[in-house]
Amino acid sequence: MRHGAFAPGPPPVHPAPHDERSARQRPGRHPHGSDAGVRWGGPVRRTSALRMLAAGVVATATGAALMAAPAWADDTDTARPAGPAGVAPAMTRGLDKAPRQGTPAEAARAHLKAHQDTYKVPVSDLRTVRTTKDGKQSSVRFQQKHEGVPVFGAEYAVQTQAADGGQRITSATGTLYTDLTVSTTAEVSEATARQRMFSLDRQLSRVRGAKTESHGLTVLPDAHGGRLTWHFTVTGGQDDGSPVRQEVFVDARVGGIALSYNNIDAADAAPARGTGVRVDGTEAPLDINKEADGSYTLVDSTRDMYPSTGGQIRTYDAQRKQYTLVAGGPVTDDIPLATSGSTRFDGANTTSGAVDAHLNAVKVYEYYKERIGRDGVDGKGGTITSVVNVAANGGDYANAFWDGSKMVYGHMDGVPLSVGLDVVGHEMTHGVTEHSAGLVYLNQSGALNEAISDYFGNAMETADKGVAMSDPASGLIGEYLCNGTKPLEDCALRDLNDGRDAQKDYQPIPLDIDNGGVHYNSTIVGGALWDMRKNLDPGLADRIVYRSAQNYLTPLSGFTDMRNAVTLAARSLNASEHDLAVIADAFDAHGIEQGWEHKGGTHDGTTIGANVLPAYEVYSGVDEQAAQINGDVYAISHGDAVAWDQGGAAFGITVGRFGKKPRHELAEKDAYLLDPSLDDDRIVFTRITADGVGVYRTGAKGQGAIKKLVDRPDADETEPVTDDGALAYISTTADGEQDVMLQTPDGRTRNLTPEAGTRAARLAMKNGHVAWAGGDGDTLYLYDAATGTTQNLRIPGWLFNYVSDIQFTSDRVFWRETGGFLIPSTTFRSAPLDDLSAAVKPAYPQSTAMAQFSVNDDYFAYSTYDLWGALGSWTGPGKVYVSTMADLLAGSDSFRRVSCSSGAQLAPSLGTGQRVAWLDTSAAATDVVTRGSFAGTCD
Repeated sequence: MRHGAFAPGPPPVHPAPHDERSARQRPGRHPHGSDAGVRWGGPVRRTSALRMLAAGVVATATGAALMAAPAWADDTDTARPAGPAGVAPAMTRGLDKAPRQGTPAEAARAHLKAHQDTYKVPVSDLRTVRTTKDGKQSSVRFQQKHEGVPVFGAEYAVQTQAADGGQRITSATGTLYTDLTVSTTAEVSEATARQRMFSLDRQLSRVRGAKTESHGLTVLPDAHGGRLTWHFTVTGGQDDGSPVRQEVFVDARVGGIALSYNNIDAADAAPARGTGVRVDGTEAPLDINKEADGSYTLVDSTRDMYPSTGGQIRTYDAQRKQYTLVAGGPVTDDIPLATSGSTRFDGANTTSGAVDAHLNAVKVYEYYKERIGRDGVDGKGGTITSVVNVAANGGDYANAFWDGSKMVYGHMDGVPLSVGLDVVGHEMTHGVTEHSAGLVYLNQSGALNEAISDYFGNAMETADKGVAMSDPASGLIGEYLCNGTKPLEDCALRDLNDGRDAQKDYQPIPLDIDNGGVHYNSTIVGGALWDMRKNLDPGLADRIVYRSAQNYLTPLSGFTDMRNAVTLAARSLNASEHDLAVIADAFDAHGIEQGWEHKGGTHDGTTIGANVLPAYEVYSGVDEQAAQINGDVYAISHGDAVAWDQGGAAFGITVGRFGKKPRHELAEKDAYLLDPSLDDDRIVFTRITADGVGVYRTGAKGQGAIKKLVDRPDADETEPVTDDGALAYISTTADGEQDVMLQTPDGRTRNLTPEAGTRAARLAMKNGHVAWAGGDGDTLYLYDAATGTTQNLRIPGWLFNYVSDIQFTSDRVFWRETGGFLIPSTTFRSAPLDDLSAAVKPAYPQSTAMAQFSVNDDYFAYSTYDLWGALGSWTGPGKVYVSTMADLLAGSDSFRRVSCSSGAQLAPSLGTGQRVAWLDTSAAATDVVTRGSFAGTCD
């Protein structure tokens, strides 16, 4: 930037937006702000919904096309961080030599107390959650607390067998944390934490119909004694059509977000008999109720649970009600039961999916009752509820999900998703799992959650339709959703017979895409379970899988834990040695063995940050770049909010120089430091403490004391950008105003958006120009300090498009537009600095769904994604492609690969020339990797 480019000039001039679409297409305002989730930006700002898992992830196949690492002698890979948090053994067997007296719960507690040298957790910290019985075996489940506060995911299950008038302890499984020392006195109030949750994560502001539930304090374990947090659940829906059940944990000492993930697992009447017409045209008998007014409803009061608990099977018709108004909590009074004037249910009751949902819910109930011995979803004979015929903004909602209390079904291509027994069984099994293992819905535990649902859904459907386990189609999931319009294999969502291997095929998918691969990776462990069922008595296999989830798995269990659980459950059911060998072979065939997570591939660059959690995965306003780069200096904004047991700092900034050592860590015990921006004189960043959120600085290489630049008590200052002594940032006040503030090198501060109601985001600055997204996120603003004028451009597209990233070269501005419905899409555009109306869309050859990008004067780089969801697809790990700027603007296809690593490549960051950094998952973790030159071709 030219010195003096930010000298005081004429006051800002804001012309009317240049509109490239009709006003009727503009999104409506959201209660939390008119930008409704517009994300933050910076000088080379990264902003989207992607949140990638940091540790415990595994690379894909090692591959043979890897190139040698760059040859500069002073660059060497950094060491891995220190070990994880202290934990008790994940599984024990044979510690007790004789039975213990008392009830299963008393015996289990006595066992834990007697072997405290093994478990290293005081028995007084373990609360008995429940005891489940299965024949002579019982499983006693304990939840760990620290000074009375629950510990996230920390549960232990002790398995007992009745023997000699007492209980023999056969095994114990789960996760307990042994080194918790954190104070349980909150320094940040619950009200402040709730407010910070929305101000620091703009993505939550995009949740439509948002409702917030508070769960009080929770301890997140880590390698430093734990972290005290406030736990909230935000429910509603996203613009793209997906439901939200976001679990958010706000640090109760600092006030920053520590962890955030989406937890969507996608008067009596007289009984009567009726007939239902299914979507495929076949008829089936229905158990229904006759109401006082003479009408009939899809309420079944004939099942075994009704006499003892009053439990029913009830099916409601949302009548195209917005799915976000249905998700979460009990069915509201304005959603009626599916009703008919006679005992025949056809017409709208057929096309809505109500008949199929009701019939299939009965089949699922009976399957669990007769084959497993479980009484309903909750195991206590509780009512089973289904809601069909939900819509998404007036159109079909192409998904189905368990929302924590009920099944919710939409339509796909006009076909209700309730037609598939495997789909209905899948969703109801999510409820069963929630009431047993409670598997956390992300990464391996989430994929295991999906695998168990797939297994039981398919087991029910193969039995119902008489499909042999040896039939290649037996493993197809959702194959009947096309209602005969496609071959079964083309219609199916997934296939348990796909033969995938954990060591070759596990994909460390970003957390905001499929919650870290819960669907995509599920067929790895689901395939092992299905192979087991093929070669065992199916009834025995079903009991083994059910008992594994009921008695052995705990919330943070992964694939190896499932292998252990299945083996222990099989032994408890007196499986033969042959059966145990079949189980071992099934898991071996899918690469699930002890230590499989550490058998990933290799990358072809130099690691400058190992096992990191990029801060943007938790804070939607932080740069979506692997690092910020200025010359030979880099700064990595990272945290430890998901992989809290890997030993990283809460949120800090790693500063280093390419080819030099040592690195420097910017971190404070009582603060979160994130979102750095660099120039030749300083590094600026956001600092979050219990007292406030402001912008602070250190020296250009991270040296020197941390000093305040701006931290007002009546506002939060975020998204700092520094360039040649000038500072720009977003100032957010309590009323939701989000203004762009510019502090010139001489110390004077100007509000570039003085008009009321401003909701600015995605801030970028370079060479005397400041850019941001405003309006509903659909307008790009560009301020010129030399003239004091502001251009703006309404982005093209339809209802849900918004500006999601802005970056500069010396003479152009680039931005990313994100939009679409159900399946997000991404578009890149560019314009000269003096004329936004001359915007062009560069050509690029690969998919850009959910893509990230970076620019310098010579090159344009971007990463590729394809969406994976319950009804989506994933074509493979994302890669980073690069083109010369000249070829890009000329429309020539000269893209080549930045790296040939075997894993996913995300969040590129360009420095000078071909210097590039990116996030790489090849080496069984998320690393920040760099090269001094591009790989080129990878053939």
